Amino acid sequence: MFIKLPIHTKHDERMERIKGMRVDEMLKAINRIEERIGSNLSNVQKILLTTDGSVTRILEILTKKPIIIETKIKTSIKADENLARELRIKPDEIVNYRVVHLKNPSDKALIFARSWTPMERLNEKIKKDLTSLDIPIGKILFKYKIETRREITSIDVINADDEMAKAFHVESGNPMLSRYYNIIHEARVLIRINEAFPLSSFH
Repeated sequence: MFIKLPIHTKHDERMERIKGMRVDEMLKAINRIEERIGSNLSNVQKILLTTDGSVTRILEILTKKPIIIETKIKTSIKADENLARELRIKPDEIVNYRVVHLKNPSDKALIFARSWTPMERLNEKIKKDLTSLDIPIGKILFKYKIETRREITSIDVINADDEMAKAFHVESGNPMLSRYYNIIHEARVLIRINEAFPLSSFH
């Protein structure tokens, strides 16, 4: 099923801006998605959009295969005003920007993920792993026994941009389920993450 959605001029434009969505707010967001697409999301899709646990572990259970990370972009950027506000840092602070595909070995992407991490909030060991190794973020945090919580900030259906379309071998503009969430450590945003997957996946 192909549904053409309004083009967003910015990737997170029109996404819900609620900080730390409550369960009832997530349910309302899912209802709005279902109204827009004219059908119900599967239980698996709902879980992937609303979980505050490890997406990697969920995918491993669903596929019964190990999940690997394929890094597509790994670089340092300066935070603009919008990103600085989301991360609660000062503009121009250095942020690690990473684009990865979560996938089974030799298979196409299951989840497309972007992450933004303020570098000054990482110790040297975590910084080295994050910037040099293809390891899921959740496993890096577990490795160093970092106590965190996930704060979901938005859930929506969007149009695939060119990077997403390439990751999933679909046309640009195809409907994608997307969410943003923050990984919080000691009351600070340690990592901001955007995850997306095709509306046609996980039925």
